[in-house]
Amino acid sequence: MGFEQHCGPSGGDLLRMMNNVSSQTNQFGYANKLNVQRSLKSLFAILIIGTLIFLELAGGRSYFDEFLSFGAIAYLLYLAVSDELSRYDSVSLFILVLVVFLGLCSNVTSGISRSISSVAIDLIAETKILWVYFAAKYYFRGKTALSFSNMLVPASKIYIVMAFICSLISQFVNIGMTESERYGLQGFSFIFPFSFQFLAVSLLAIATLITSEAKNRQRYYVLASISLMLATKSSPLLFGLMFLILLFYFYRYERLNIFVIALLFFGIIAVGSYQIQTYLMNVNAPRYLFFLHGAELASQHFPFGTGFATFGSDQAARSYSPLYFQFGFSRLFGLNPEDGSFLSDTFWPMALGQFGWIGFALFVGLFVRIFLSFKNNRGVQAESKAFLYSALLAYIIHAIGSAILSSSAGMIGFIAMALVNSPTGESRKGLLNNRKNCHGKI
Repeated sequence: MGFEQHCGPSGGDLLRMMNNVSSQTNQFGYANKLNVQRSLKSLFAILIIGTLIFLELAGGRSYFDEFLSFGAIAYLLYLAVSDELSRYDSVSLFILVLVVFLGLCSNVTSGISRSISSVAIDLIAETKILWVYFAAKYYFRGKTALSFSNMLVPASKIYIVMAFICSLISQFVNIGMTESERYGLQGFSFIFPFSFQFLAVSLLAIATLITSEAKNRQRYYVLASISLMLATKSSPLLFGLMFLILLFYFYRYERLNIFVIALLFFGIIAVGSYQIQTYLMNVNAPRYLFFLHGAELASQHFPFGTGFATFGSDQAARSYSPLYFQFGFSRLFGLNPEDGSFLSDTFWPMALGQFGWIGFALFVGLFVRIFLSFKNNRGVQAESKAFLYSALLAYIIHAIGSAILSSSAGMIGFIAMALVNSPTGESRKGLLNNRKNCHGKI
């Protein structure tokens, strides 16, 4: 005889069960909230990038990318105040601010008369892709990149396949996408006025596939690379060639070796031999003159340069710089006040002349730091490394004979690189090295 044993849950057990159910419900609700926020962020990014692409197709002058850089600067200031920038990126942004400071000091010390509005516009124009790159890198952190890319996978695949089909047809039939012949091939232009615009949107399509959950992505990489190489212009040709070589290499090896670097170097020289001889070795070529006089100005005004809106930039062309009269540009075809076709047709000479030797070294060093950030990000997969190295090198080389690094098309390309270089999921902790209070951030 005895008391009947009670087999049901005790009061403590019931309380623990209720707490577990409540905790799971809260976690589920929080996860849903995060998914909604990521979707909204992705839609906003699609709207911004879609506007940039539309403006490229429409042609004409727009200041949308300059206004976008103001938003990027505000976002980066918020991240800095919140202590959410990695130490590595904080140093890079400090270098960028220092370059801007040296440029403004150069305006003061050179004494070249420029309006405040021209200086302000030029300051933003020549640095905008870097502000937007760093802002986009953090904007896409966490799983936002995955959400964004999954939304664009169908459009990216259609874009790549259509470009590939049209590039093949254009080799035999002129369907309105054929340009001049090079290397025995018909130059392919697709739906854009210029090949660098075709490259920028192609980079975005490839980046979308890399950071998405799409299957059989490799075949699309090959199709995109072929259509870009058939453009036969330096930047898309260089990217397509380097991307395929590095893609093949990184699937087998983790790091670059000297042999591959040498192979890429000689490949770049071979592909760009025509441009090198025509634009850089010809003493009468506008690009040669800009390099020559850019170095001359940096030496004359050492340790500063001539300042924003004075040499090689769009604002220096629009408000014809007094330096151009001094160098006799006003008597040259494409460099005079009536026809300034070649006045802003390069980038690195602009940085050299306007920022001086020290500012130029810091500016180049900033791009080198971006390159090294790809190498230091150990969580990057093979296709990501191939894409990042190829895209950045193609842009840096193209900037020798083009103002691509101060264009809205260049901004699209750098957003694509930021998307790929912004790790998703738990690996984002590697991106935010030494960052405090990162738990729960999107």
